[in-house]
Amino acid sequence: MGQDSELIDYESVQGQEMYRFKYETSDGQFREEVGMLVNVGTPEQELMVMGQYGFKSKDGGTMVMVMYTSGKKGYRARTVTRNSRDADLRNKAFLSLLMG
Repeated sequence: MGQDSELIDYESVQGQEMYRFKYETSDGQFREEVGMLVNVGTPEQELMVMGQYGFKSKDGGTMVMVMYTSGKKGYRARTVTRNSRDADLRNKAFLSLLMG
């Protein structure tokens, strides 16, 4: 977090076969991540992780986001930059990541 930023949102949930957390700071930084065990109890059992993190540029005009997945096929990330006035970008991007 930057010198003048404050934590404005935080959530953390842990279950037996999953976890989820997110945070957001007053200067526009954020991170969200979901992890879940798939194929539980089989030789193919693995931890699948999906998430995103981002921040606003110093001038506040651009939002930089990195969306990622990790699992048996390795780590994959995609970076997106948008005008920060597009407030729905984060939710749309994360939903597209979760839905494939």
